[in-house]
Amino acid sequence: MIAWMEQHGTVLQLLISFATLLVWIFYAQLLFQSYRRARRPKIVINQLLDHAQTARFLISNMSQEAIHIETVLLCIDSGNDRVCQVITDAEPGEGSDARNEDGEHHGTDGSRALSERLDDFTLQGPLPPGKCIELGSANRLLARVRRQIARTSDDNEQKFPGRDRDCRIEIIVIGVYSSEKGVIGASRAFVYDREFRLRPEEIKTTQHTGFFARREMGRLHSQYI
Repeated sequence: MIAWMEQHGTVLQLLISFATLLVWIFYAQLLFQSYRRARRPKIVINQLLDHAQTARFLISNMSQEAIHIETVLLCIDSGNDRVCQVITDAEPGEGSDARNEDGEHHGTDGSRALSERLDDFTLQGPLPPGKCIELGSANRLLARVRRQIARTSDDNEQKFPGRDRDCRIEIIVIGVYSSEKGVIGASRAFVYDREFRLRPEEIKTTQHTGFFARREMGRLHSQYI
């Protein structure tokens, strides 16, 4: 055995060196994947507080660094038509300090409006890691989209789904992450049935961080900016 090893020592040394190289490549790949996973942006869109039309939507930043939110879209798909509206900024009089617990609006004078914080009126801005922001209730967001459609279209009833059919609601968040070039995004779809019940279409939020996905997010951002 010893004589055979001495005779084939060069070949054995090459095999051992090659096996060692494979082990190092394997561990380097694990470290690289762990690093990329830690640096990869992740936005979570959740539905909370029941499945009724009063359910609320939450956007959470589960990344290692802050994400600057640029645009938030609400898209409604009834099968025949698909309409998207920007819900990044609050409508006039819709700031959190201008509404009581029942959602009723109260008038605000100029001095009070100036004193209110900017994040009461817009979702745009940096979202720190581990933090979240609330979009609002489903019925309020749908009512807002209906009003926006009514202001811009004469065919409101065809574009906005009626009560006799289910519709698909998709929330799209477009933002900027420090380690990524261009914009990134996340989306999650919900089914809003004719009984006013809301449920997620998929179990998790779709992350749009790949090359082609970022290009699509950039196109949407340019279209609705």
